[in-house]
Amino acid sequence: MIDLLQQLYPNRIVIAESIEDIPTSCYMVYILSYNGNPIVLGHGKKNRSKVIFDNLNQITSGHLKALYVRLYILFGEGTFERYLITCVDKNEAKSIEKALHQTIGGNHRNIPVGIKNQLFNNLNTNSTAYLLLEIALKSSFDGLSDLKKWRNDGILSDEIWHEISERLQLRWIHFQGKI
Repeated sequence: MIDLLQQLYPNRIVIAESIEDIPTSCYMVYILSYNGNPIVLGHGKKNRSKVIFDNLNQITSGHLKALYVRLYILFGEGTFERYLITCVDKNEAKSIEKALHQTIGGNHRNIPVGIKNQLFNNLNTNSTAYLLLEIALKSSFDGLSDLKKWRNDGILSDEIWHEISERLQLRWIHFQGKI
């Protein structure tokens, strides 16, 4: 992928090694690839692009693909690469993102069967936890934020929340009171 990106946008590609590699004030296109395939390809500033560095201890709240990235981190078996393309402004970032979606993909939230099977392993398909995880996966916003809000609003019991948070390894979540 790096060769294609360098060909399309020479001298503009940053192979990001850490969150510190993300520029703080400019627009960019950010890419997280898994085994050579883009799973996140978006545009924005640092607050949005940091999703490509989500890990077990950090989640980019409010990002459409935060749950999707978390599932790959938890259950994927492969190699991640992170790329940034610096842009002049928001319009250029949007244009590059659109062109790259057509060229390399990355504009979907399909979860591979193997990852989904691991998430739902030994979970009763008639359980509330199963239903809520399915709803979170289909959220038009950020499924992780939806789950947190439902917990804060008292919709999820301790038992259901414990099941969901264990499966998603949400260690930073307090099981008592507000999240």
